[in-house]
Amino acid sequence: MKIVKIEDDLKIECQILSIQRELIPKKKDGWSFNWLKAYRKTPNSIFALVEKHSKRLHGVIQLITDDEMLVMELLELAPHNLGEKKEYENVAGCLIAFGCKESLKLDNNYKGYLTFVSKSRLVELYKTKYYATQTLGTRMYIDPLSGENLLTNI
Repeated sequence: MKIVKIEDDLKIECQILSIQRELIPKKKDGWSFNWLKAYRKTPNSIFALVEKHSKRLHGVIQLITDDEMLVMELLELAPHNLGEKKEYENVAGCLIAFGCKESLKLDNNYKGYLTFVSKSRLVELYKTKYYATQTLGTRMYIDPLSGENLLTNI
């Protein structure tokens, strides 16, 4: 998986790791979610996108299983990847593609489906950029074919 440095279009090789306590993002460092609380509740459900060579943290995702479905419970980009001054592109895409890949490990009727609840302002972005389908309100899912499409294009 690669993210793209905006200033020079340089592709940076990244990996997704099960997060360790020392890597947990903190609100005091500009992160929005209380990742420590989520980690304490379900430590094996949180994954970090880090650069392969420097281990710099670019984003975090929490994946949980609910009623046999894989749910993208939380997704957050590092503060340096937000807004007009963001440094890297494709961070969310890498994390969501990882969620799609993990959904393929399910051994039930929901194999390949990644579900989530979007923020209202992001619904259209999820539809166009990540091939998600909207169901009720802001509930969304990425089906196996769309997930494969996302994995291919990341």
